[in-house]
Amino acid sequence: MLTIGLTGGIGSGKSSVSKWFKEKGVPVIDADQIVHELLDGDQHTIAELVAEFGTDILDVSGEKINRRVLGFRVFADEKARRRLEQIIQPRVNNIMRQERINLERKGFNICVWDAPLLIEGGLRLEVDQIWLVWVPRDVQIERVYGRDKLSRTEIIDRILAQMDLDEKKKLSNIVIDNSGSWTDTQAQLEYQYFKIQHN
Repeated sequence: MLTIGLTGGIGSGKSSVSKWFKEKGVPVIDADQIVHELLDGDQHTIAELVAEFGTDILDVSGEKINRRVLGFRVFADEKARRRLEQIIQPRVNNIMRQERINLERKGFNICVWDAPLLIEGGLRLEVDQIWLVWVPRDVQIERVYGRDKLSRTEIIDRILAQMDLDEKKKLSNIVIDNSGSWTDTQAQLEYQYFKIQHN
């Protein structure tokens, strides 16, 4: 099974590209969705996070992780962020591997791993191609500021917590420049997708 590793940074437009693949009928295994499911309902993960970061990261029900509170805590503290990744990332990686096996058993011959930490999280050697959704830093900041209820300080903390997109470029097979119009981005996607289908 051909596995495309789709990555980017906050505000780069990776989610739009992921949606484009889904509309093409390509199954997408979404790392962020898996994280949300772990934080919302996996009792072992929740218990380990509470033991590490305290009960104030729980939501009002006391049964789920409040992602905003946890995010504010870890993105301002590199040591805490690394500890969070040590807890979460191996679980996410294992689930993604299993989901790929399930898709292959169903007869799919291509899938996308949508993962912001594809390179940093140790998955780059498990995919056949790395596709990076790239935009300049100033575009990242403006897009996130217009979309999320985050301060500029929070946005910059989150950008700095991820590998720089220009550094990711050096490790990627395909770079999709999403700094222009969506029409321009779609044209790049169509071209690259056509190439892999006809190789």
